[in-house]
Amino acid sequence: MLNFCKNRYGSMLLDLLVSFSIIALLATITIPYLKKYQPNLKLNAAARNLTTDLRYAQQLTVTEQIVHKVSFDLINDQYQILKVNTATTTIKTVDFEPEVSIEQVTDLTDNTVVFNYYGAVSQFGTVVLTNTNGQIATINIKPSGYVQLEE
Repeated sequence: MLNFCKNRYGSMLLDLLVSFSIIALLATITIPYLKKYQPNLKLNAAARNLTTDLRYAQQLTVTEQIVHKVSFDLINDQYQILKVNTATTTIKTVDFEPEVSIEQVTDLTDNTVVFNYYGAVSQFGTVVLTNTNGQIATINIKPSGYVQLEE
């Protein structure tokens, strides 16, 4: 009887060791893939947030009947939502994650999107974001003020 109990506890310990080694093996295989995929997730989140903030600035302009603009700073990889009244007021400043950067802003004077009282833009253009993996996301700003995200 005593011999049976020793084998039972020994096999339970062996089962535990095998289970932990399988978990450790799976973790060592999947963690590098997750780290490689993380910049893609951050790029997608940054592009969606930028699209949302552009629409937010547009909505503020229409509802308040005060011009709002979104200004891009390519050097510091950030953008600001600004309220243009008698004095320009910063509504929001967003810094991109280190893995995400602004690759280019095209067809926008001073890298700025300016919305008018009807929600349209003074100039249409595109903003291209990139990540450390080389993936890009493009935000198109149409003349009507429609903001479209292409991933």
